[in-house]
Amino acid sequence: MRRFFFLTVALGGIFTSYGQSLVPGFLLQQATTLIAQDSRLHNRTVACLVDFSKPSYEKRLWIVNLTNGECLLHTWVAHGRGTGRAAEAKTFSNQAGTYCSSLGLFLPKEQFNGKHGLSLRLAGLEPGVNDNAEVRGIIFHAAPYVNLYNATVNKRQGNSQGCFVVPESDIKKVVQLLENPNAFIWATQTERPLAASQ
Repeated sequence: MRRFFFLTVALGGIFTSYGQSLVPGFLLQQATTLIAQDSRLHNRTVACLVDFSKPSYEKRLWIVNLTNGECLLHTWVAHGRGTGRAAEAKTFSNQAGTYCSSLGLFLPKEQFNGKHGLSLRLAGLEPGVNDNAEVRGIIFHAAPYVNLYNATVNKRQGNSQGCFVVPESDIKKVVQLLENPNAFIWATQTERPLAASQ
C-alpha cells in the first residue's frame, strides 16, 4: 500500500505550507479516509480539496501532493449563485437549473477550450449528490470575477452557475495538476459526512 506523507502530520493540523497557508487538518483526514474506503481512488496521489464552509473571499481551494506533503496551489474558488449570492455558501444541489454548487467526490476528465477558455470537465461520483455534474456542465474554469480585489475590497467573489471558478491566473495550473489519472476533487463543508465506500 502506498504510504502518504500527510498521515504523520495532518492529524495535528500541521502541514507543509503553500506560501504561508496551511492545509486544514480535517480536509487531509477526509482525503485519507476516502482513499482508504473508495477503490476508485486507490493509487491517486493528488487531491484538490475545497472547503465551502469558508467564505468566498478566503482562499478555500488546495491542491495537494499526497505522497510528499507539498501543497501545490492555494487559491480562491467561487460557488454557484444558487448556493448563495453573498460570500457564504449555503445551499447545494445536484439538480439542473438550480445554479447551485455540488458537494462530494469528483474525478477530473478531459480539458477543453469553451466559452470560458481553458476548462476541465468533471464526473461526479455520488448518486443524488453530484452525479448530474456532467449533464449540468459542472466544470473547472476561470473568470474575471474571481480576483484579489473582490476578496479584499468587496469581501465576496462573483458567482458561477454551479461551476468551480478560479482566478484567470490559476486555471492553467489547475488543469495541469488535475488532468491526470492520479487526481481527485473533494468538495465539502466541515461537518459533511464522507461518501460511502465503494
